[in-house]
Order: sequence, then structure tokens, then C-alpha cells
Amino acid sequence: MGSMGWSSPSSVLDLAVLGVVSERARSERELIAAVRHIGGGRFQPTGDVVAGRIAALAEAGLLVAPGGERADVRWRLSRAGEAHVQRLLLMRSGPPVDALAALCASLKICFLELLDGASRQAVLDDLVAAHRSALSDAEEALADCPCRCALVQRYLAHDVERWRAELGWLEGLSGLVGARIDA
Repeated sequence: MGSMGWSSPSSVLDLAVLGVVSERARSERELIAAVRHIGGGRFQPTGDVVAGRIAALAEAGLLVAPGGERADVRWRLSRAGEAHVQRLLLMRSGPPVDALAALCASLKICFLELLDGASRQAVLDDLVAAHRSALSDAEEALADCPCRCALVQRYLAHDVERWRAELGWLEGLSGLVGARIDA
């Protein structure tokens, strides 16, 4: 796994754009719609922001398009773009406790099929470790909370259960690494 961390929304947006384009060539309009959709309620960049990242990725040589009018351009990954999306997927994950880290984890899961089996497993192992860290923090918060109010305790216990469920779900994905993902 890489040693770089998810330091900016631009990295997340790059993964979203490059991951979506890795499926098939898309127009700018299609890309913007797909990126906004894949982010769900947690990540809704404006069309202008996504268009700006598309332009930056194209300028960096990560996205290419055959000739044509601007409205007809169908963006695809260059070889450098393929390598970059792989690097983004292999970056270390932090505990997905804030919106940016949670979106990173979601995108990594969404685009696992872009990696070979060993790399998929490495990404899953990294995500499992990050979720275990978040679970540990939630368990510690529950155990050490100075407020013994019933609803506070119930909320913190619910948080522990949520992390356990997410961790269990992620661990279940490990069985898909060697198998077809869409099976």
C-alpha cells in the first residue's frame, strides 16, 4: 500500500472521475452526473467543480479524448490515468469517521474491480484495519464516557454496533476477491 494519505477533496474527486471513466468513455455531462450520483448525499460537488477536475486531469495527461467538438468529447483513461487510479486505490485509508474518509472508503469499494486479486485484498485489508480502528475508538468512547445518561449510552452503543456491522460486511467482501465481483 502507498504511504500517501487522502489529503484533499481533489484526490477523492480524481478517484471518482477516473474510476467512472475506467468503466467506459463518457462525455463531460455524463461524467458530472455519474460523479454526483456515486457520491450519494455525502459528496455533491457542483458541475463546475467536476468539470474543473476533468480539465485538470486532461491537462495532466490522465484523461484523453479523440478529436471532436467539446460537447461530443468522450473522455477515457490514458495509460498514465490507469496507473494513477491504481495509485489512488492503493493509498492508505484512515478511519472513515469524517465525510471525506468515508467517501474514500466507499469509492475504493466501488472501484475494487479495477485491481488484480492481490491488490484487491490489500485494499480490503487496509479498509478492514481502518474500520477496526474506528470500532476501537467507538468502544473506547462507550466505555470511557463520563456521561451516564441513558440516551447517551444507547447512542454510543449504537455507534459500536454500526461499526461492527460495517466491519463484518467488509470482511465478507474478502470472499469476493478471488471470485467474480458481480457474482
